[in-house]
Amino acid sequence: MNSKWKKFNRKLSVVLSTSLIASMFSMQLLASAEVTSSSVTSFKDLEQSYAKTEITKLIEKGILSGFADGTFKPSDSVTRAQLAKIMVGALQLKPDSTVASSFKDVDQSKWYAGYVSALVQSGVAQGTSKDTFSPDKKVTREELAVFFVRAFGWETKNAPTQTTKPQLADMDKVSDWAKDSVSLAYQSGFIKGIVQKDGTTTFNPTGVADRQALARLAYEFVMNKSTYEQFMIPAKTEEGTDNSNPTKPETTKPSENSNKGNSSNNSSTGDNGNNNNTGGNNGGGQQTSSKNLTSPGTYTLGNVTGNVTIGSQGVILKDTKINGNLQVLESVANGDVTLDHVTVTGTTSIKGGGPNSIHALNSVLATVIVDKADGSVRLVLEGASDVQQIEIKSGAIVKNDSTGDVGPIELTDSIPHNAAVVLNGTFDSIMVHAEQISVEFGDNSSIGNLEVFQQALNTVFKINQGATVNRAILDAIVQFSGAGALTSAQVNVEGSDFSGLQQHPRIEADPTVTSLVYLPEIIDLSAVNATKQIVLTGVTGSANKDVTSLASWEVENNGIVTVNNSGKIQAVANGTTVVKAKYGEYQIQVPVTVAVYNELTHPRLEGVQVTNGSAKLTFTNGLDVSELTAEDFVVHAYYNGQERELSNLQYHNGEFTFSPIDSYGSTLYITVDSNTDKTQFAGSQSASVKLTGFGGRIKDVAGAPVANLQISFRKGLDNKTGEIVGTVTTDTYGKYYINMQPGIYTGELGGGDTKYIRTYLIGVSAVNVNNQNENQTAIEIPAANETRFVLTWGKDPADLDSHLIGPAGDGGVFHTYYADKRYYYDDELMVDLDLDDTTSYGPETTTIRQLLPGTYTFYVHHYSGTSTIKMSGAKIDVFHGAVPTPSATYTVEEGSGNELYWIVLKMIVAEDGTVTYETVNQFTNVNPLHTLTPESSSQETNEAGE
Repeated sequence: MNSKWKKFNRKLSVVLSTSLIASMFSMQLLASAEVTSSSVTSFKDLEQSYAKTEITKLIEKGILSGFADGTFKPSDSVTRAQLAKIMVGALQLKPDSTVASSFKDVDQSKWYAGYVSALVQSGVAQGTSKDTFSPDKKVTREELAVFFVRAFGWETKNAPTQTTKPQLADMDKVSDWAKDSVSLAYQSGFIKGIVQKDGTTTFNPTGVADRQALARLAYEFVMNKSTYEQFMIPAKTEEGTDNSNPTKPETTKPSENSNKGNSSNNSSTGDNGNNNNTGGNNGGGQQTSSKNLTSPGTYTLGNVTGNVTIGSQGVILKDTKINGNLQVLESVANGDVTLDHVTVTGTTSIKGGGPNSIHALNSVLATVIVDKADGSVRLVLEGASDVQQIEIKSGAIVKNDSTGDVGPIELTDSIPHNAAVVLNGTFDSIMVHAEQISVEFGDNSSIGNLEVFQQALNTVFKINQGATVNRAILDAIVQFSGAGALTSAQVNVEGSDFSGLQQHPRIEADPTVTSLVYLPEIIDLSAVNATKQIVLTGVTGSANKDVTSLASWEVENNGIVTVNNSGKIQAVANGTTVVKAKYGEYQIQVPVTVAVYNELTHPRLEGVQVTNGSAKLTFTNGLDVSELTAEDFVVHAYYNGQERELSNLQYHNGEFTFSPIDSYGSTLYITVDSNTDKTQFAGSQSASVKLTGFGGRIKDVAGAPVANLQISFRKGLDNKTGEIVGTVTTDTYGKYYINMQPGIYTGELGGGDTKYIRTYLIGVSAVNVNNQNENQTAIEIPAANETRFVLTWGKDPADLDSHLIGPAGDGGVFHTYYADKRYYYDDELMVDLDLDDTTSYGPETTTIRQLLPGTYTFYVHHYSGTSTIKMSGAKIDVFHGAVPTPSATYTVEEGSGNELYWIVLKMIVAEDGTVTYETVNQFTNVNPLHTLTPESSSQETNEAGE
């Protein structure tokens, strides 16, 4: 390596550290949340960031911004919209919204429109397709490398090839379009990579980039650009040179005016024609090309430089080393595949296989990715197999009977809701990012560390008989059950449920907590059943932490007071005692005195209900609350471990109101007490509200806001019965916001005496992000002469499509779907797809405006996204006439199989207008147009990409 390159490497080797993969969270940076550079000194979360200096400098230059709550959130992920803003500033470009209009997902009114346009015009970024930019998509590490290489104007093909630095160990995981840029950036020292235990260096190309890592790269680009450029060969500017996208183009639907489509979900790699072995032993010599195994049989391939695909069940691959990737394709279906003494240096991708297993016997596999759409696959590790890491992207069973080493297992956030993952055997490390799934540890299994990340809300863990989880680190609210044992848990977010275990785990303290403080320090109670809250705060090196509900609480004499597991004390009888709390190695003692004041004759404060903005009071003994004034009360509020004065606090007719706390994620505690004279009443009451929640907008199918519509929420995903835990009413603009404890909620809207069909929305309340896009469409009850089909489903797949075929006025047939939404006859609208939803859950609504005699067939197409129709929870409600309840309902039955189409029902209309329904319930991979409308044009039948 020449001296210039050595100098270049020394200069850049510190630019990118392993923290680039630290954040897997989804906080979005909104324009309204940004603050100016003048407030940088107030950012309370920069002290612990390794990029504090770089962040400060870039904020001073106006390239970076923080948040309105006084934080920078250095570990939060970065979206493409945010990256556009930062890179435009780093490149000293002027925002220009003229080009962004070509992207249908970049609204001209959005704060990022001008930045997107400027970056696209510069050539640094392009869309994720010809008409989408995906502004909310998180930026990966490989994308960052591509963006900065382009920003420098470097020519990747001219990078030095002879260097002393070995290649990244996981270069095979880098997308083809990013390989040259990642290789150049690494060999030059611009990215450092992650040193593994075995001495190799990896890059983790698909890891999510965080704000502090981006800040450090942007700083080097802005402050030291001239130093870097003198060592690089500028990019060529030949006319017509293809400038490939920095992200792999995503599947997009054709325009409404097009009759053609291109469905890409569930696509397989297919046979590339290089299959030179149709069965039997192919020998153990050196093989220098990729291999496709498409027939059952036993294969011995020796050393293969290239990739191998297995497309048939009944394949046994023996004594083979693959210097590339191995793929088990969907075409294996529910069959078996065995790997016997097989080494794979790249990625082993499992998309096929059944409950009787993909077997790995005495094999060495680098990275295994399990991703079978319907989740019906079992991976068994046997003999002395070694596996470096396993990524699970669907439901699966993994059984470890191996005496070899098995590295960490990651349950990714792409696992569909309600999927089941079963782990049997011994595993050192399990990392869970998946939301609302079921994880089962089989009988007598042994788990070392279980780490649950913030986005894994409502995931349920079952520890079976004899199984042990040594330690859990919980950053999300989850639930545990089973006859097995969880030894200890570090609970970083309050609310996890251990009640289903036979013995609660030992709760570890946050190791960053160095001491405890508490308020109030002395407690007096003046009435039986009066309550007061003790707020316990852990002091850390940066922001303090509310540990009130994470501590263990007890009282010396529970005949005088009781204390719950959230630190709220309740009076029982006169006397004095001590309440104790313990958190880790720290503990406190609070003296408590109960002295009841005129218990029989004096009114008492009996309860308080707290929201973020009000405290509603209830009293005993018929007290006239209208005679009370604010002077009769003493109000204490605690927030983030400190007593806080409530702004604009006012009392009227049994209720205190105050300006809502403009913050997110912490708990607001309020105690209302009688004044010292107790002239009007005695007693005190405490209550709290977690300042987490979510909001959104309710609109109708025409996009108009729906005002004054009540939404009732139940805890849990798709929970449509049971206790209602919160209600909210939309405002004039159709907007709502509700404070809820962290978790997933199902909101019910419409029905009853409203003019809307009863539908549901899903809202997620999390501690790390304030979701304000939990939107829904309210569907009106059809008119008397109309029939409406309403399709709803779960989170996965992201996009199910409604298709309706029926009799046309000219004697033929019509077909309504996303690309041909409306059918007219004699200039009169007959049928239309009112709403096409592409972002999970639905609803999609198809309305027949004029009913003609004949047979109508409704079917569903799995257009894109993970999982399958059978696992989607899809439901079709048919409303015939002006009725608030469906005339017919069809719900998909859960099962295996990843067919693309579900032919649901036929609706038969007689000449006299009588309507009858016929259940079809057929699943197929053949476009139903081929059989339902044999005379349809090739254009129409191409809609599914067949």
